[in-house]
Amino acid sequence: LKGEKMKKSIAISLLTCFVLGASDAFLQDGAKTEVMFKMMSIIDDKRNGFTPSNGSGYLVKLKYETADILTKNLKIGAGAYVNGDAGLTEWDEGAAPKYNKPAYGMVVDVEGESKALLGEMYISYKNEYLSVKMGRQELDTPLTKIFVSLMPNFYEAYMLKTDIFKDFKLTAGHIEKISFGSRAMADWGLIGEKTATAGVGLGGSGVLFEQAGGTLQQAKFYNIGVAAGKKSTDGRSLAGITYSGIKNMQVDFWLYHSYDIADDYYAELRYNIPIDENMKIKLSTQYLMQKDTGDNLAGDIDFNMLGIKAAFDAKKWGVYAAYNKSGDKEGTKGQYFNAWGADPAYTSTLFSRNAYRSDVDAYKVGTYYMLMKNLKLMVDYANYGKSKTSVANNMTLFATKDAYELDTILAYKPSKEWMLKIFNTRRLSEFDGYSF
Repeated sequence: LKGEKMKKSIAISLLTCFVLGASDAFLQDGAKTEVMFKMMSIIDDKRNGFTPSNGSGYLVKLKYETADILTKNLKIGAGAYVNGDAGLTEWDEGAAPKYNKPAYGMVVDVEGESKALLGEMYISYKNEYLSVKMGRQELDTPLTKIFVSLMPNFYEAYMLKTDIFKDFKLTAGHIEKISFGSRAMADWGLIGEKTATAGVGLGGSGVLFEQAGGTLQQAKFYNIGVAAGKKSTDGRSLAGITYSGIKNMQVDFWLYHSYDIADDYYAELRYNIPIDENMKIKLSTQYLMQKDTGDNLAGDIDFNMLGIKAAFDAKKWGVYAAYNKSGDKEGTKGQYFNAWGADPAYTSTLFSRNAYRSDVDAYKVGTYYMLMKNLKLMVDYANYGKSKTSVANNMTLFATKDAYELDTILAYKPSKEWMLKIFNTRRLSEFDGYSF
């Protein structure tokens, strides 16, 4: 890590990218087959030696779920995923004077070679009162969801859900392993800036991805502790409750226990105010807290974050405003140890998740407009100010600028199967000027 100043090493970055996706599903005699293809490529960028300036990637998904076996609603599913460079990446132009850095966040292999993963392999059962899913899967919970580019994160987990009680939905589960997807390198570097706050917990741990010169592979399952750059642990247990007994309101509370690392508590309240059949106001608030536990392998942690959001949605347009405030504890104690792909914060953007850092006042405003049928324009602006978190957790290098990001997205979805998305990002890092 270099402490000297480097002119515009993380200056305002301009990135334009397109995403093309196609998917379909087939049902036959109760069995389900899914086929999906997705491709991304960077069109242009302001080359500054830090942000990706060129790159492409693809993902092919083939998933099959059986019809009922042995008994009603008992099924087995398997999903194979293949990710690699789409052939447009210039891998050897990242250094000066070209600064044409490749986008590692689109591939899971260190050289962009095609890599396959059996990301889903599970057995599931559901009836009128409960559902069970065991094995490799994606997890739809507040602290296991994150924006992905191509290959997603997968978890080896055992999940139980029930709505046996009126107006309540209960979830319980245990996660043993995680496989990091293609965007994990960006979560660690470009987005997280090696602080361990943006979905990958390797900052300062000495354990790195292969693409950063280490041994940890993407698209490979690791024990929860090992994936966080620590020793093997007993995994991560979780429990959640959702209440919807009041009209237009939903309340969620979740607890995650990561053995010998941290306990996470997440609560959210959402309330909708209908105006007419085409208009409504949506209000929500969130609270996230994290404390170290057991052998506190990630050090002392005492993090909290509050969020509020208000949105107005009409048939063809909408606007919203959001705010997040994090606690002000010093050092890494005051930041969120975000090691397993979480991003519930209202103010997160495509390439910024600063709300999980220490002492952040973040706000975000946005709008969308339907230009024509199936063509949607979205514009979002977020400002994060300066946090107390240091560059790559080096306690001598701190924020130099007020961080912000402006995202413009044009999405065209002519049918259920096809989608084309073009986005442009302008971003300024709070660590602008440091080389690390």
